[in-house]
Amino acid sequence: MTAPAQVACDDVLRVWREADGIPQIEHAWLVDHLMPLGGDPNGPTFEGWTLLSALAARTGRLRLGVMVTSNRCRPPALLAKITATVDVVSGGRLEFGIGVGSRPDAPHARRECAAHGLPFHDGTHAVESLAEACTIIRRPWTETAPFDFHALDRLCDEIGRNPAGITRSIVLPVSYDRPQDTRNTIRAALDRGFSHIVLGLHAPCPTAVARWAADTIIAPLSGKITAP
Repeated sequence: MTAPAQVACDDVLRVWREADGIPQIEHAWLVDHLMPLGGDPNGPTFEGWTLLSALAARTGRLRLGVMVTSNRCRPPALLAKITATVDVVSGGRLEFGIGVGSRPDAPHARRECAAHGLPFHDGTHAVESLAEACTIIRRPWTETAPFDFHALDRLCDEIGRNPAGITRSIVLPVSYDRPQDTRNTIRAALDRGFSHIVLGLHAPCPTAVARWAADTIIAPLSGKITAP
């Protein structure tokens, strides 16, 4: 394991490529900290997953990963895409590990989160968020269809707010050639709780497009739409 801090990129690459040629060494790891844990507290630190992708492209045998990824640093859906990208770059050699992201009483963790504009929640919130993140991260890896995840409702429960009291809006593109497809998409959005539908009209707009949208898109859905 090599910490990507207080070190040059070429030095990390040199060590990893040497290890890649030694059969007794099975894995190589980076750590997921955004600032140094030792030495100059303001010294250089590479972002772990970005560096891991570069190292994956320059090695060929080692299993590799970040020990372990902090759930505090990246939204889970974005992390799922990052990890999948590194796994492809490495030819399937990625080992993925994730944790809550340091103890709440760890001063270095609070410092690096504050320095990068990241929230630092207490232990209970961090553990609950990790469980949620693991669910979200797995689904893009294993499912081919897009999906929705209701994190918003959980946050409303935490602060005692009724989720139904929030106006949920969505922008939907209008197909001039396939209005039925547009109506089907709108119906699905309404069924999922969206009450404010914004119709995206792409250029060039046909003559009298607003009237067309009202007659062709909105009117057939009038039974599904209630006035605010």
